[in-house]
Amino acid sequence: MMMMIMISNFGTRPASSGKGISRFTSIPVFNSIVGVEYVPLSYLHLEELLAQDVITALRDEVGDDLKIGNLEYEEVKQQVTSVASSEIGTSLFEFYLELQEFCKFKRLITETEQMSLSITKYYEWFRFAVQKWLIIAQQKATARVSKAVEVDTVYSNICNAKYSSSAVDVCSLFNHMVDFWTNLEWPEPCDAYTFTANLTQNICDNAVRYADLIHDKLCASGFYDEEGQFDVSEQLCITINNIEHVRITLKPIAQTMRFATLEQDLEYADPKRRRKLEKINLFTLVNKSDQMMINKIKRVLDRVADRMRPDIKKDVFHMNWTPDVVPADEAIVDLMEYLDKNLVTLNQNLVSANFNRILHSIWVEVLEEFNDVMVTEDMKHQVFYQRMYDALTLLLEFFYANNKGLSMDTMLTDKQFQDLREQLALHKEDTRDLIEQFYQEKLDEQDQTETSPYGILNIRVFYKYEVQTLLVEVISGKDLIPLDANGFSDPFILIHLSPEHIFPNITVQKTQIVKKTLNPVFDELFEFPVSPEQCKHRGAAIQFIVMDHDFMFQNDIGGEAYIPLSEIPGVNGAEVTGFEALNIISMPLMHPRHKEKGTFNVLRGRTWDKEAQEFVKRRIKLEEQAS
Repeated sequence: MMMMIMISNFGTRPASSGKGISRFTSIPVFNSIVGVEYVPLSYLHLEELLAQDVITALRDEVGDDLKIGNLEYEEVKQQVTSVASSEIGTSLFEFYLELQEFCKFKRLITETEQMSLSITKYYEWFRFAVQKWLIIAQQKATARVSKAVEVDTVYSNICNAKYSSSAVDVCSLFNHMVDFWTNLEWPEPCDAYTFTANLTQNICDNAVRYADLIHDKLCASGFYDEEGQFDVSEQLCITINNIEHVRITLKPIAQTMRFATLEQDLEYADPKRRRKLEKINLFTLVNKSDQMMINKIKRVLDRVADRMRPDIKKDVFHMNWTPDVVPADEAIVDLMEYLDKNLVTLNQNLVSANFNRILHSIWVEVLEEFNDVMVTEDMKHQVFYQRMYDALTLLLEFFYANNKGLSMDTMLTDKQFQDLREQLALHKEDTRDLIEQFYQEKLDEQDQTETSPYGILNIRVFYKYEVQTLLVEVISGKDLIPLDANGFSDPFILIHLSPEHIFPNITVQKTQIVKKTLNPVFDELFEFPVSPEQCKHRGAAIQFIVMDHDFMFQNDIGGEAYIPLSEIPGVNGAEVTGFEALNIISMPLMHPRHKEKGTFNVLRGRTWDKEAQEFVKRRIKLEEQAS
């Protein structure tokens, strides 16, 4: 093309436009003899010639395509029916780059002279060509991704993790597309944003498509078949390594293609076009495809872990049913050896990110198998759960692998792990420890209760240290719930010191009955001879139970409240002059109930333990009276 030759003769395009311009700022010999700056004068003259001839040259090259430069992308797409018929679109870009380079030389002339230039918006003549190139690129990318998968060859990188030629080819294809676009340096912000969005969508779609294609090959090999022995195959590792390789290639696109800058440039663009373009989030396009590829990897890895589940189940069963005298570190040997053997193979063949993913999937399978034991097996003695608890601790260290495996923080904060360890911790506890834990949970629940539909109980309490006596004043109740047909209640209060094994010789005391009221006034004092050590014991509490007296039938319960004995005034030896020195404590009443999964259910399951069953029986009766 003659026009390209003219531009090229003005100066070979340098690697850096700044250096190129500096080469042509002046010709000293010409300036010293004639007294005129040659380069600026030549640039103005050549620009005038170009302005007259560029359109003609473009029309000769692209024909009628030059007239439809204002079509939208989808309209242009309809014009391009095949790659072969559209190849002409790619031949224009050398001309575009030459014009781009030429326009950079306008820095050699004054700002006043720059205002008279006609060629500064040269890029508008190439708008249709860029749209056409994007469509060609999409068509070619789709074909090349398919071909890359078809002619796959296995590689090994320097870390011995295997992947195949298709991943390398696809990544190279994407990089070429990005490099080509960034070299165009399209100056108009709205077009630049639109073109970038189309190219990004193209790359992301083909990345996801590539993941689908190689996953389909894995499926065709029988990976998801239920029958037959499961082994970690080369193709399995290559598949997920390939997806990860392509996924990582997409990560820098946002920076390379200057997403943030493009979004900022839109602020100065035409408001009408800007509002339309702002609906397209470039970062979301990449993030969405990234997550889809991660999900594909996770699906494969979860399947690996799932196929390992029967062997994990068998080894967990053997661990649990070895004699009670066998410690956890011996009982768990078979499971550890099985996991170690398979993880060594996976570690040798997977890239680091994928190995960490499969490690997590297998960890989840182990947790689920432990949890199945908790759910399906009948209640066992504490030693059974103590060994499971110890084994879980050993597995935690195994998967952590001295900071070479899963993050300790990630495992410790995982809800599934926390729930399992909490259940094991409860099941391995002594019965009395569990009863104390039950009352501690009630104290915590009371502390978190700020309002209640069951009303309020007003009390004062302190400990008289010198005579080791607990003094309780039950003052009044307010807004109690009606439990009689007449819309009132006949309330009285029971005062317990709990748990009973901490206060074995302390009798339950009660107030007088106040007839037909929801706001009873009691003003009664009670004394309990207890030691400071008893009061400071874990879970030690005063339990107040609001009762409704019924002459003919069983008394009903209108709520309960708890106060920790370890926090009452005087229990640490401080002198308390009397109730008058204390503030009234207004306690919201709670409905007697237990958690579906918790301390109470563990106690209820201990059918062989008399103390546990007696506690459960009393508590169930209390809950039934409150229902």
